[in-house]
Amino acid sequence: MIAHLAGVVRRAGPDYVVVDVGGVGYMVSIATSTRQDMAPPGGAVELHIHTHVREDQLALYGFASAEELDMFEMLIQVDGVGPKVGLNILGAASLEVLRRAIVSEDAAPIRRASGVGQRTAAKVIIELKPRLDAVAELDAVPRAAAISGDGVVPKAVETALRNLGFSSQEARAGIESVDWKSTPNTQEALAVALKALGRK
Repeated sequence: MIAHLAGVVRRAGPDYVVVDVGGVGYMVSIATSTRQDMAPPGGAVELHIHTHVREDQLALYGFASAEELDMFEMLIQVDGVGPKVGLNILGAASLEVLRRAIVSEDAAPIRRASGVGQRTAAKVIIELKPRLDAVAELDAVPRAAAISGDGVVPKAVETALRNLGFSSQEARAGIESVDWKSTPNTQEALAVALKALGRK
């Protein structure tokens, strides 16, 4: 599975780019917002990649940041949101505006995306708001609490894992995989737990 590409832009359109990596050209679908900030043909490019595999197709979707990739992968888990619509949503608003819209239950920025109606926008908010709320709670917990061993941060990570669909036993296994004294922050703690549980 391809997770990252770094190379030279060989060809680009409004919603795609061809990245030359060691003489091999990779066609990567991108959001219009990503294209606006990308170097012209001949310039260097680095993209975080989601590899989408279907029975008759292998497609690559590229993002300028890991945060955009994370949001895309959450979006395409929503019923009715495929990769194309997911890219359209990311292209219709900045990542910060999109996050605020979901948390505040404001469908307008989501509905600006092509192919997104009222029902789909509502599904995005309903399914992703608990996840974003859980991440926000993690960010609000000081790192010192984790180091002191008082259990505040592990509990927050466990709650986040439960909100992401893991069972109580799985969540407990996830937090036990974290080295709480060396983890830089609570967001990183969640990432470590997710990796241990086999989800990026």
